[in-house]
Amino acid sequence: MNRGYAVILTGYIGWGLFPLYWALLTHVPALEVLLHRMLWSAPVLLLLVLLSERRRSQVAAALTSWRELKWLALSGLVVSLNWGIYIWAVANHRVVEASMGYFLTPLLNVLAGVIVFKEKLGRANVIAILCAAAGVAYYFLSTSILPWVVLAVGFSFALYGLLRKQMATNAVPGLLVEILLLLPFTLALILWLHHRGDATFLNQARATDMLLILAGPVTVLPLAFFTAGTRMLPMTTVGILFYVTPSLQFFCGVVLLGEAFNLDKLLGFIGIWIGLAIFSYRLLATRKADAAEVT
Repeated sequence: MNRGYAVILTGYIGWGLFPLYWALLTHVPALEVLLHRMLWSAPVLLLLVLLSERRRSQVAAALTSWRELKWLALSGLVVSLNWGIYIWAVANHRVVEASMGYFLTPLLNVLAGVIVFKEKLGRANVIAILCAAAGVAYYFLSTSILPWVVLAVGFSFALYGLLRKQMATNAVPGLLVEILLLLPFTLALILWLHHRGDATFLNQARATDMLLILAGPVTVLPLAFFTAGTRMLPMTTVGILFYVTPSLQFFCGVVLLGEAFNLDKLLGFIGIWIGLAIFSYRLLATRKADAAEVT
């Protein structure tokens, strides 16, 4: 087996098991979990950057480019929003909705390509998007609680990918710069929580403190495996294997965390899954056709 599969699947599985980790911190307010996730990600990212000359040069280039810094500041805000919503979703037993948002992301990326980059949308992709839209619409109409988490997670993650596409800085060095740009605000908010007496960190069990500190490596290491895997595999394969992540999150929500899953939710997911199946089939067919032309 290509080593790239093992590397990238390690990253995807790590992301897929996120609900189990954040479930250990449901007694901590989501904002504080997010702040410590960002704070403790910084030293791990810094270590990964220092170990690579290529990453060091990318960070240096980003810090000296006003254009790159503006894009990274914006993408940093978007990714922190995505992280915060997901942490909140786990704490409020809405992991299944969040997984639906990540299932939607590849199709939202296709829409972004059409709207932003004026890419042409083939018939198969149109059908795929319509199937997914029908599934989401049914899910929205069938529930008494507005499932805003679906769209918030899906659109924020797709927007993050769109913003990162505008930049020359790769994933790990880019995330370090994003975190560093937001670090003054992160530290200020943590100090503010302590000043108000609302902080959990250092005021409860040491196990909680350790879980908050480990949120850094838990966040960064899957990303490191993902970026390494993308260099070893075709992007088509990388895109299709991404479905491992929301599938595992869905499994965690329903089976391990015991979230309710009824027929209405199933029908909503079926629409999305059909759309993804069509999209994936078309993606593979295009790749095979391109390979045949080359040979």
